[in-house]
Amino acid sequence: MSNEHLAEPTAARRRRVVHPQLSADATRLRRLPVVPSPVEGEAFHSWVDRAAIKLDLPPGFAARALGLEFNSAGKMRRPLFFGVTLTPASLAGLQLTTGLTTKKLWQMQLSRYDGTALNFSRLDLNDVTTLPRLTRHQWFLPYASRACPHCLSGSAVWPVWWRLGIAAVCPVHRRLLVDICPACGVRLRRGSGKKKPGGLPTGTHYARDPQECGNRSPNPVAASQPEVCRQRITDIPTLSVPQALVHLQVRALAIADGGTARLAGEPVSGAEWFDALRYLTAAARLVVHDDELAELPGFAADALAAVRTQRALNPRAVPGGSGTMPRTASEAAAALALTEPILNASDWSTGARHLAPWVRRLAAERQPRHSGRNPLRGIPHPAGLHRMMTAIVPHQNRIAGAVPTGSSVALEFRHIPNLIDADDYRNVMAVHLPGTTPVIGRYFCSLALARLAGAKTWAQAEESLDTPQRRTGSWRKTTQKIADPQAFWNGIRHLADLLRKRGAIDYAARRRALSELLEVPYDTLFSIFRPARMGVTRQRQRHAAAWIWQALTGSPAQDSPVYAGGWEGLSPASVTQARRKFHECVPESAARAMTLWGLEWLDERGTGSQPDPRAAGAVDGPARSWSAH
Repeated sequence: MSNEHLAEPTAARRRRVVHPQLSADATRLRRLPVVPSPVEGEAFHSWVDRAAIKLDLPPGFAARALGLEFNSAGKMRRPLFFGVTLTPASLAGLQLTTGLTTKKLWQMQLSRYDGTALNFSRLDLNDVTTLPRLTRHQWFLPYASRACPHCLSGSAVWPVWWRLGIAAVCPVHRRLLVDICPACGVRLRRGSGKKKPGGLPTGTHYARDPQECGNRSPNPVAASQPEVCRQRITDIPTLSVPQALVHLQVRALAIADGGTARLAGEPVSGAEWFDALRYLTAAARLVVHDDELAELPGFAADALAAVRTQRALNPRAVPGGSGTMPRTASEAAAALALTEPILNASDWSTGARHLAPWVRRLAAERQPRHSGRNPLRGIPHPAGLHRMMTAIVPHQNRIAGAVPTGSSVALEFRHIPNLIDADDYRNVMAVHLPGTTPVIGRYFCSLALARLAGAKTWAQAEESLDTPQRRTGSWRKTTQKIADPQAFWNGIRHLADLLRKRGAIDYAARRRALSELLEVPYDTLFSIFRPARMGVTRQRQRHAAAWIWQALTGSPAQDSPVYAGGWEGLSPASVTQARRKFHECVPESAARAMTLWGLEWLDERGTGSQPDPRAAGAVDGPARSWSAH
């Protein structure tokens, strides 16, 4: 193939026909006389640099002449999504100025790996802010590149795969790729060491040599002429790598290019394979041991050990559960080597045997180090890998969600409150649900009592308790917080014993009866509030009825029929605020008196439920605990 592409004017160009995707600023574009022909696998920034040399223009002006789209706001820095993908305007401009086919232009973009090594589904070409957000989860270098000095010594072409997060070693020269220029300390091809990447240079003093670093730093003497790093990339020393790492790199690149992928012996898509790689790499950052690192090449082991040390000093600096890209070629090599026995296992049992130590360590560290939460939550992984993990250590949701055999209790649903007592939760169950709010935890424990009483699922438990406002959602996140399922269910059985010892209370019958109490009579409430020097209003009569509802039915006050349909002339927010204020200001003597009056009111209507001795004797139990809700 010729290394130059002759661009002849087309009839459309001679007629001054403007492509509909071109912006108004691009209407002056014309076919360039000669541009270099892209080399197979070449990166777009590499081709633009070579085009700039051929056109004898600074890269920034060459990009304009090629028809690339820049941000209309602010001064020119670099084309939109430069080297990542092409906007419609950039594609139209390039076709007009170069005559290159769409396929050749797309093959130079990182988007060629969309659907295998990368997922650009969240990249919005109308919103430039989606690109930096995408880099938090996808493994690619949007503003820089790794490089093999030996490859560049014989060619000025930079391959596009050097910008992938999995780029670790050169398969041709068996050398570790270079990340950072040793002279300026900046990533190769980033352009600037500032927080924002450097734009394409426009100064004529800029050395357009693809074999030089070319990163710029501020010039204290002439601000308009930044200092250019003249480090020859071909002179940067490199490390030799084992042949096994070369094979891993070749395999990963073949899958990225659409080749056949297999996970533990079974065929999977390229996207699934890379999802598994990212997930396992995040797991390795959290739980890999020194003996496992010792099996890696020295540079790879040192890189991952440094990440582990940095996480210990500052967990936020390197979030292990975020699935972030390996920051260096050494880290990428470590990721490929550590995950290879699992990804390339001959079958599921072999893969599970290699994965088992990591899964067990993750399960053991969830409670003491991650407050019971899954540190790898949010990182997608294929179903096959999930099956392998649950075969080793059952999923927390399945462990806690399944009632242990022989754990059922002689307890009827009607004898279970919608929310267990606050003191019981604090003294017995709170330790088993770290990170859970008390109200959610109390409700969940009531559902667990219903599971012991015979409900097969959490949804059936909600239906059996006849809660006025069921969550009707998944309890997976709550069950994942349970570090010791056996201890959790032992605690629930202890709660069932407490309910039986205190006497069976028909909470369902109480709810039916108290649904008719929409306000406490004025004279009754006056006699209760007068010793506490509290006034009686229509609103307080209603709030008092809701207070009695929650004290005697085991249901939160907001579920009381008192608040059904809202109150005339008052917004829901004001009613909620007034309810909370009422609960906070009720003194203990008034609380006890309202509880006793409510029990008498129930007896007069024939609700044959034995009163809870804690409610009748001292409101420190259910009555006061509900007021905190």
